[in-house]
Amino acid sequence: MNDESAHSTANPTRSGVNEDAIAAEAERWQNDTRGPYVNANPERREEFVTQALKWSINPLYTPADLEAVDFDYMKDLGFPGEYPYTRGTIPNGHRSDFWTMTQVTGFGKGEEWSKRARYMLDQGLSGLILEYDLATTNGYDSDDPLVEGEVGRAGMALDSLEDLEQAFDLPFDQLKYLMSVCNAPQPVNLAMIIAALEKKGVDPKDLVLHIVNGILIEYTCVGRYIYPPQDGLRLATDCIEYIIRHHPNWAPISIIAAQLQPAKANPVQEIAFSLSIACAYIDATLQRGLDIDTVAPYFHFVINVDMDFFEGVCKLRAFRKCWARLMRERYGATTPEAMKIRMMTSPTTTALTLQQPLNNIGRLAIMATACALGGAGESMTTPLHDEAHSLPAEEAIRVGAAMQHIVAHETGVAETIDPLAGSYYVETLTKQMETAAFAEMEKIFDMGGALKAIESGYFQRALGREQYERNRDLEEGRRKWVGVNHLKLAEEKRQIDIFRLDDSVEAEQISKVRDLRARRDQEAVDRALEKVREAARSGDNMVPPCLDAVRTYATHGEICSAMRDVFGQHRADSQLGGI
Repeated sequence: MNDESAHSTANPTRSGVNEDAIAAEAERWQNDTRGPYVNANPERREEFVTQALKWSINPLYTPADLEAVDFDYMKDLGFPGEYPYTRGTIPNGHRSDFWTMTQVTGFGKGEEWSKRARYMLDQGLSGLILEYDLATTNGYDSDDPLVEGEVGRAGMALDSLEDLEQAFDLPFDQLKYLMSVCNAPQPVNLAMIIAALEKKGVDPKDLVLHIVNGILIEYTCVGRYIYPPQDGLRLATDCIEYIIRHHPNWAPISIIAAQLQPAKANPVQEIAFSLSIACAYIDATLQRGLDIDTVAPYFHFVINVDMDFFEGVCKLRAFRKCWARLMRERYGATTPEAMKIRMMTSPTTTALTLQQPLNNIGRLAIMATACALGGAGESMTTPLHDEAHSLPAEEAIRVGAAMQHIVAHETGVAETIDPLAGSYYVETLTKQMETAAFAEMEKIFDMGGALKAIESGYFQRALGREQYERNRDLEEGRRKWVGVNHLKLAEEKRQIDIFRLDDSVEAEQISKVRDLRARRDQEAVDRALEKVREAARSGDNMVPPCLDAVRTYATHGEICSAMRDVFGQHRADSQLGGI
């Protein structure tokens, strides 16, 4: 048989490549070229695996690997801006516009946060992520004895509408995007933002407000919850419904996969847990009379990448594809907008070390590049290299802002759309993640969905097992972490600026809230708080009564306590965790 006839009868792959010929050549290469070299130069590890999933990494990937995972170009890859959106939801990638560049911020009083926010906008950022302190996120006022020592430390203290009026002393013409992170008391937080924008005369249509509103993640791995899970889901759904009906240009829900990742969820768990949690919100919202093609475009995800570069890139690509499939196959969505995932990407904070903190700049640059190569999403936020030490100092903010501009303008990664597409390794790993994520989602749906998985402890136990295994990898040296278990310094001087919150902030904030209570119309406050309780009992949407209460200058803690009177307070069952 001549060469031409042999080629004509061999097995072509879907891409038209001759599979049998490649397999024969791969075997020859292994025997004649690679094998002798490895015999003389043994590999540095017995086994190469991905960091989180522990999946074996082949020494070489070819079209045969794509064939093994049943890869089909049009079904699995397609084109940017078209189903299944593996290559991105934007038809032109970032050739028209870069992603919105954001950073997280939040500390002290409203006035102090306003100054820091102005500084950040002056560094070239166009979006801000406002974090609140632990007192606020857990539904207490600053003068509550339970939060002594925590006021203004892990975020901005928010006791009343007055605090946001002071915080929103901002150049709103520079601010394209504001994300507010306050999950458990979200109806109260949303009401305060609406009222503060009214006071400032800002047209809600001129700003994209994004509330995270992701309470189910809190029960899974974070712990900043107030009410029982079913009531938490109801409050989140109230906010989603209210924004869709009254502020359709805003974003009412984020699924924070980025909080699962520090809890050591592997990429498959991140995708499956996040999407099943999204389904719990979707199902609850659809029961309010809205349809999937209206609801789905309002959902948003915040997704971290870790230091395993290709796991991170492939996770972002698999997330897009899994969302598109889920919306079309499970919910019958028909519009492209419903099948396009909205995402913010971010390097993970858990890759950053207390030791040798300047090394974190390199880590962040690598992870930010992975975010960009994975599609970046509508926006990207970068943690800062000093976060293991303190709230970010101004020097770290400058470096972090510049880093995004370096990735965007200097590396060339945004000059073409989906530049890693077609890599045999990237496509194989993306497909494997998608397949495994759908298998895990089916398991979750079979047990009754995400709420049942949380209440039964399934998510918590799965994350506990991952934490044990990943920590053991570090302790036993299978994963090297520079400065922690590799290239440690005997005597280290940390020459970075450290931000210190003035200890007087807490006393000043307590004085502010007590002064407010002394001069407001207490009878109006009491009436408004009773209406909050009535709405909680009746099942009415909680945002309007919270908004009325906020306008009387009822405090954040008072409104949360009024809802506690009806819902009670969630106490986690310690038996649901563990491994």
